[in-house]
Amino acid sequence: MGNIYFISGPCGVGKSTLADAYAKHLANTGARKQVFVIHGDDFHAGFVETDYKDSFWKDGLPSDFVEWTEILEFNWECIIDTAGKVLARGLDVVIDYVVEDELPLLRKLAKEHDAELYYVVLTASAETITKRIEERGDAEMVERALFLKNKLENLSENQGHIYDNTGKTISEEVEEIEKSIENYRCSANSANEGFYPDTAETGEVTCDGETKQGTTIYYRDDKLTIRSMVPEDAKVYFDTYTSYNWHPQMETYENYYKEQQNSERLVFVPEYEGKVVGICTLVLHPSEGPWGGQNIPEIVDLGVFFHIHKIGIGSKLLDVAEAEAAKRSDTVFLAVGCHSGYGAAQRIYVKRGYIPDGSGVWYQNKQLDQYAPCVNDDDLLLFLSKKLR
Repeated sequence: MGNIYFISGPCGVGKSTLADAYAKHLANTGARKQVFVIHGDDFHAGFVETDYKDSFWKDGLPSDFVEWTEILEFNWECIIDTAGKVLARGLDVVIDYVVEDELPLLRKLAKEHDAELYYVVLTASAETITKRIEERGDAEMVERALFLKNKLENLSENQGHIYDNTGKTISEEVEEIEKSIENYRCSANSANEGFYPDTAETGEVTCDGETKQGTTIYYRDDKLTIRSMVPEDAKVYFDTYTSYNWHPQMETYENYYKEQQNSERLVFVPEYEGKVVGICTLVLHPSEGPWGGQNIPEIVDLGVFFHIHKIGIGSKLLDVAEAEAAKRSDTVFLAVGCHSGYGAAQRIYVKRGYIPDGSGVWYQNKQLDQYAPCVNDDDLLLFLSKKLR
């Protein structure tokens, strides 16, 4: 039985390079069998088009939708047909092409051939994508590429499957994706497994060994579930943070639950192998900070327990929070501490596209005046925002 490894992403992000490298990796590991690579753009290249892209592109989108639709349908027919023939021979197939709303085609293909489907959405910083495209002489494609970057990063079905390769070598990409490949697996039989549904599902979810009814599930794969908060979670947070010699307040987490029930805050609770391992919340109508009172959601209290760091749970929490924020606003913001203890978080936020708002630092919920004295403690904050669409 062959598997499908599909690599999506905007042009200039390195899909073809990764497809070739990952196929070579697959061929040289495990059963050491042949692997077939399909570059979707090879089918597109068969169409002879005008050299003057201005006649085809308008504001970064195809102006001749009839022609573009026909090309796209043909390309996908070729991809699915070729991949099917490869899978019928029991070989793995690695495919790279942009996936906008064609994911059901891939699920159907996997189901028909009893294949596992692994789905990776590559992205990179806008600067990286622009530089790559300009260096290969396709500057007219930059606008379209950045449009697709933003769209693909915010599609609900892509959350949990996004890999940012900014600053990564191809060997690092292959190694990191292979290490967490099960996180990119997507079931051919379930529309929701491993993806955020358009409307989050509700139902049963295991919470530290107990079954809870009516819980909203924002994300689920084989090991990780991200769900809404239940009352019992408050004690988990209190006990865990107390064990770190911190000084948590039970009231804080009890209030999180109350605000969730009052639709004032979304609380995202990650469970890894059935155990609560962190928290992230999204305040829907914040009243403080530079965007207070503007109905722009704020990500607050993102944290992963110490024993479970460095396996991508924090990134998944941010994926969920940003996806939920995008349903309500084109922008999301957050605050990060300024001292070195927040250094890792600062780097993560910048890599994900968050930028300072320009209001300078804030101290104890107030904007700090120039030359004003302060203490570099947890109350000294820098606010960052990110455009979601």
